Amino acid sequence: MKKKIIQNKKTKIIATLGPASTNSSTINAMIKNGVDMFRINASHNSDPAHVTNIVSMVRAESAKYGRHIAILMDLQGPKIRVGKIKGDSVVLKEKSLFSFTSEECLGDETRAFVSYSHFVEDVAVGDQIFVDDGKIKLVVKSKTKTDAQCEVSRGGLLSNHKGVNLPQTKMSVSPFTKKDQIDAVTAIQAKVDYIALSFVSEAKDVTQFKAFLKKHNADEIKVISKIERQQAIDNLDAIIKESDALMVARGDLGVEIGVEKVPQIQKRMIRACNKQIKPVIVATQMLESMIHEEVATRAEVSDIANAVYDHCDAVMLSGETAIGVNPANVIETMANICTETDMNMVAIKREDKAGSSFRFNTSSMTTSFCKAADQIAEENNASAIIAFTSSGNTPLIASKLNSNLPVLAPTDAVHLCQRMSLYRGVIPMMMPKPFKEIEKWTDMINIATKEAASLGLLEKNDTVVVTAGIPIGESNGINSIRIITI
Repeated sequence: MKKKIIQNKKTKIIATLGPASTNSSTINAMIKNGVDMFRINASHNSDPAHVTNIVSMVRAESAKYGRHIAILMDLQGPKIRVGKIKGDSVVLKEKSLFSFTSEECLGDETRAFVSYSHFVEDVAVGDQIFVDDGKIKLVVKSKTKTDAQCEVSRGGLLSNHKGVNLPQTKMSVSPFTKKDQIDAVTAIQAKVDYIALSFVSEAKDVTQFKAFLKKHNADEIKVISKIERQQAIDNLDAIIKESDALMVARGDLGVEIGVEKVPQIQKRMIRACNKQIKPVIVATQMLESMIHEEVATRAEVSDIANAVYDHCDAVMLSGETAIGVNPANVIETMANICTETDMNMVAIKREDKAGSSFRFNTSSMTTSFCKAADQIAEENNASAIIAFTSSGNTPLIASKLNSNLPVLAPTDAVHLCQRMSLYRGVIPMMMPKPFKEIEKWTDMINIATKEAASLGLLEKNDTVVVTAGIPIGESNGINSIRIITI
């Protein structure tokens, strides 16, 4: 990738792989057009051999461009669905009575089986129930041992296996299901970089899943919590603290809280993640029309740009690249939108005379050094910031400062390069030589700048600000800043 492209595009792009894109040529084209992470949706693609093949293709194609592309396995979670319906569909009329039952049966206009075994136990009288992405709405009126009897407040067509949402119900089941356990082991064995946990409700869900990863010697895999329930919003700060990253999963979230509330929650989540120095992803229907069309709608362009203006780290594509007519074109479209918006944000920051300082929830020597390095780089017209790292922590902090400059992040660990591909404005860079074999800081800088120049990231006479921790190669935070000219 060329230096100018690297400098201008800061927001990362995540693409879901599916029938339209799970082949070497399309993966290659998407990487070339600017994708930073690939998502494997365990709801559709969880066969171990298939997952291993996908990971191999991504690693091989990304190597051709000298890029470190991350891979995310998105777990399905406890999906609740109705059973089979007589004649494949029935119409539920407003104010009619309808029961969800734990007893297996062929559904009709009065009763249907529901797949969640604790459904009747968990719902309470007065709880709202939504079916088929909120198209049908019911309210629980009474319960028996096997049935939850409801009144239909918004009718509609009920067909086979439609999804059910319980926004007001505290579910007794863990969001980490038996299927998820199997799929997580597959992800571990395939050596993915991130795993997304669906339907998180509280911080305990995350800590329990991390214990599972530790038990399987997979601590290096980072956990993304998907926020798609009202309970998760109620426990947001605690969930962010335990998570490695967050996803604003706007599909189920819109059903659970109402679509009109999604924009404000999206903004709140992005602000909260940035303060806690955690990456945040905005997902769902970002370029939905491009599943069938070659050109995005104006509303979709604005939606993506607004997520970028809010300082999200990444935007995610689902069906657009999984089953869309032209996945590579979708990536190019999104990359162009992100690049244009990122460039405008740089211009806005430079014109901001007030220079308001962003504050993290907690301060440390590392956050102070990162702020200082950013200011020094700005005042000296630097071309980039180089943040050496053994943990990925310093580049993550630097990314949250929304610097006008690219943050080059040299490390000697491949898994860190792949992990940092999610961080906004950060360019992961693999050192040609391990840190432990480099004795002097000067040598480390010379090796890194030479590698950056060979990748087209730096040029002769560029000014760069360098941050590092001394001794070299130890995860002890920044304690040194140097400004140099290439």
